[in-house]
Amino acid sequence: MSTQWLSIQSFQQSQDFLSALNTLSIHLKLKLAGIEDNKRTQSSIKAKEKISSFLKILEEVVCRFEQAKAEPLTGIDPRLQQLAKKFVYAKQNESLFKSFPFSNPLKQLVELLDTTKEEEQKILIELLAELRNLFEEHIFSDMTQVLKEI
Repeated sequence: MSTQWLSIQSFQQSQDFLSALNTLSIHLKLKLAGIEDNKRTQSSIKAKEKISSFLKILEEVVCRFEQAKAEPLTGIDPRLQQLAKKFVYAKQNESLFKSFPFSNPLKQLVELLDTTKEEEQKILIELLAELRNLFEEHIFSDMTQVLKEI
């Protein structure tokens, strides 16, 4: 598979993930503000499922990446490896991100997706924003790769 095709595929997957992050964030913000959001309830459930599924995959790749050190990982999409590398770097560089997803296992973030406690939902909104920032950086590198080859 060409580098350009992998970048396009990664870009689309990242856009889908960002959409799920935004849907869930908006739903939680409206809920915390006391505004009924029946229109977005079903889509927020699907967004949670998409986020949870992706974070579980990312957690597995991050763990493999941390254990492998400098050795190459086989059988994993190179763009996903790059995202895992960025995630590990963000975890190690406290000045970039100080919040929960970078200081705790992703498994705990997945568990937090289903919280009904207001304080935890506020924390979740902040975490989703930080994940969004990381993905926007990842998308930028995908766009740069695609546009370079056009």
